[in-house]
Amino acid sequence: MFIVVPYLTSNPNTYGVYSICISFAIFLSYADLGFMGAGQKYVAEYFAKGDIDGEIKVIAFTNFILLIFLVLFSIVFFAFSLQPALLVKGLYTYSEIHIASTLLLILAIFTPTTLLQRLLQMIFGTRMEDFIIQRVNIIGSMLKILSVIWFFRKGNYDIIGYFLFTQIINLLAAIVTLFIARKRYNYNFRLLFRSMHFNKAVFDQTKSLAFTSLFITISWIFYYELDSVAIGKFLGANQVAIYAIGLTVLTFFRSIFSILFSPFNVRFNHFVGSGDESILQSFYLQIVTILAPVVVFPIIVIAILARPIVFTWVGTDYSDSVLIIQFLVFCNVLAFISYPTNFMLIAMERQKTLYFVNTILPFVFWIGIFFTINVLGVHSFALFKLVAFLFSGIVLYRLMIDYLKLTISESLRKIFLPMLLPIIFLIVASFLIRDYLPHEKSKINLLTVAAATGSLIVVSFLLQYFVSEKWREQITKTLGLLKNS
Repeated sequence: MFIVVPYLTSNPNTYGVYSICISFAIFLSYADLGFMGAGQKYVAEYFAKGDIDGEIKVIAFTNFILLIFLVLFSIVFFAFSLQPALLVKGLYTYSEIHIASTLLLILAIFTPTTLLQRLLQMIFGTRMEDFIIQRVNIIGSMLKILSVIWFFRKGNYDIIGYFLFTQIINLLAAIVTLFIARKRYNYNFRLLFRSMHFNKAVFDQTKSLAFTSLFITISWIFYYELDSVAIGKFLGANQVAIYAIGLTVLTFFRSIFSILFSPFNVRFNHFVGSGDESILQSFYLQIVTILAPVVVFPIIVIAILARPIVFTWVGTDYSDSVLIIQFLVFCNVLAFISYPTNFMLIAMERQKTLYFVNTILPFVFWIGIFFTINVLGVHSFALFKLVAFLFSGIVLYRLMIDYLKLTISESLRKIFLPMLLPIIFLIVASFLIRDYLPHEKSKINLLTVAAATGSLIVVSFLLQYFVSEKWREQITKTLGLLKNS
C-alpha cells in the first residue's frame, strides 16, 4: 500500500483503469462462487471425521464448478480488452486505450490462477494451516514491492510490465504452495485432478447450501465489485482513481480480516460436524469479545487521521479521497460481529436468514446511489456502502445475541463496555494530534504519520490489556503459546 500506490497514482487515469483490474482480481481471489462456500463446510466436516476420500471428492467437484466460472470470467475480460471503452469512460488517447486493453488481456490470461489459489485455500484452511500460504505470499509480495524500483524508475511508468509481473508471481506462489502441500500432507493430487468433473452425489449433497452461497456471491458482486466499474462507466477513470484510494484501504482491511477470521470458519464447521453446539456458542462469544478491539481501534484512528494519511501518501491531488476513506474504513467497524455471525449461519445452514441478510446490502447500496449520485458524485458510492454495511451489521448483531441467548444490555457489557476507555482515548488523542501532523507528500512525512498512527493503536491496546481482565487473560495465554512454540 504505502510503497507501491504512490508510484501508481502519479497518473490518475491509468491508475483508475489499473484499480478496476485489481478489483476484479481481488474479487476472484476472495469471492465465494456458490459451491466453494458449501464445499468448504463439508470438506471441514469430512476432515474432522478423518474421511480424506470424501474431502477430495468435494474439493474436486467444487473446483470443477469454479473452473467453469473462471473460464466465463476470462472470456468476458478478453472481450473488454478488445473494447475497453465499453468498461471505462474517459479513455481518449491511444496510450490510455492501449494500457487499458493490455491490462484486461493480462487479467483474462491469468484468471485461471485463481483455481490453484482457491483449491489450496481449501486444503490448508481445512487443516488450519493456511498460514503456510501466507508465508509464501509474503515472499511473493516482497518481490512485487522490490519490482517497483524497476518498473517505475525515473522517466519510466511501466504499469503493464508491473501488472504482468505481479500475475506471474501469483502463479509461481500457487505452484510452490502446491508442492508444499504434496510434501507436507502426502496429498493425492493425482486423484484430486482426476476427480475434477461433475459428481451428482456431491452435487446433491451441496446444492441446497450452494445455491444460497451463489446468491450471496451475486449479492456481493452487486455490492462489492461493481462500484469501480459503475464509476468508470458513468464518472470516468479519474473518479475511479479518487475512489480507489479509499477502496485500497478498505481492501487492506478486508484482506487482514479475511486472514484473521478464516481459521475460525473452519472451527465452526468442525464443531457442527462433531455436534458440539455448546462449545460452538462459547467459542463464538470468545471470538467476538477478543477480536473486537483488534477491529475497532485501528479503524477509529485511520478514520480520524485520514487527511494527513492521504496527503503524505498520495498528495493533495487526492483530497477528495479523504472523506471516501473515512466512509469506507468504517464499513468494517462491525467486522468482529459480521464475520463470525456469517460463519455461524453457514455452518448451521440457516439459508433463509442468509438470503435476507445478503439481499439488504446491494438493495440499500444501489437505491441510495440512484437518488444521490447527481448530488454527491463519487462520494455517494462510499456513503451508501457504509449505510448498507451498518444496516446489515445491525441485523447480524441481533442474530448473534439471539443465538448466544444474550440480552442487549448483557452484550453491551461483555463486548463493548471493556473497549470504552481505550476508544475515548483514541478519539481525543487523534483529534489533538491531527492538525500537528505533516500534510505534504513525502516518504519521511508518511513514516511520521504512520508512526503516530501506530503509536496510538499500541497505547489503546495497552489500555485494553489493563482494563479488560478477559482480554488480558487471552493475550497472556496467546503469548505463552507463542513462547513455547
